Amino acid sequence: MSWRDAVQPALRMLLQPETRIDPYLEILRLGAEHEDIEARDIVVPLALGGALVTGTLVSTDTWERLHLRQLGNHDDTLRRVVRHAVAHLDEAAEKRRRPRDIDHRFLHLRDVTYRSGRTTYALPARRGSISAVSGWTLGEPDKS
Repeated sequence: MSWRDAVQPALRMLLQPETRIDPYLEILRLGAEHEDIEARDIVVPLALGGALVTGTLVSTDTWERLHLRQLGNHDDTLRRVVRHAVAHLDEAAEKRRRPRDIDHRFLHLRDVTYRSGRTTYALPARRGSISAVSGWTLGEPDKS
């Protein structure tokens, strides 16, 4: 699905009064999912339950590749199980002749910094619930 095809239904859904997702954040997530637009290198700091999580928005496919690369540093059995599951999803999508459905409940980041109080962690990638975000902005926060 192209960006233009995705925007209209997403906006209709987001403008419903019972929607609990920030429409502007959802538009950024859509931009990261649809690589036919220039939505690369968008850094977002997210407020999540008293912590600040900062990272670059990426598509689900990019996050999956990063996640599988992380698994390469862990148990071989776990890596094989995840690769088998992803291959099964891809095969099922191919049989339907369309890409896998994107789970719109999640926001994907790369080059993540997690700050809580005086503690800071660096993570290669993060997948988190978009509905858990209580606030956000654009750009890298000041280091001080």
